[in-house]
Amino acid sequence: MTDDDPGPLPAPLPAPPWPAPDLHTLRAVVELDLALDTDVRVDEAHAVVSDLADRAFGTGWQAAYGAALEAEGVTDPRRVLDHDHVAEGVLARLHEWMREDEAAPDPPGAEFVWSAYPPGVSPGRERFRRAVRRRRRSAVVAAVHPRRPRVAGRRRRG
Repeated sequence: MTDDDPGPLPAPLPAPPWPAPDLHTLRAVVELDLALDTDVRVDEAHAVVSDLADRAFGTGWQAAYGAALEAEGVTDPRRVLDHDHVAEGVLARLHEWMREDEAAPDPPGAEFVWSAYPPGVSPGRERFRRAVRRRRRSAVVAAVHPRRPRVAGRRRRG
């Protein structure tokens, strides 16, 4: 090995576990579905979103998507975007299809959720009220107190 030869390349990183079969991916599919009905060109977007949906839900997701919409009584896909309970129902049916289909990837487990709080901690009404009071107090303090002096080296906003 010489100084000009960097040596063997490192092994490629494994593909990330995304896109996940979640509400965000479902909403991207619905947005694309709605865009296809308009006169907007979606050639590249169609390829990207379809590929992501194939990776998230597995091949054959289109038939399961149509069946899920029909089973939830959705005639206009805009309802999936406008109502979270409808989107969650369609997603639950897609997850059910993923469990039954051998070629589809396994759906995510129910034990993992995105949360702003640590496990076992409930946000509760008291935390919300405290945040509202702090916001109100901060607004009053900002209105009453003079602005802080400018510091050398900082850029002016605006």
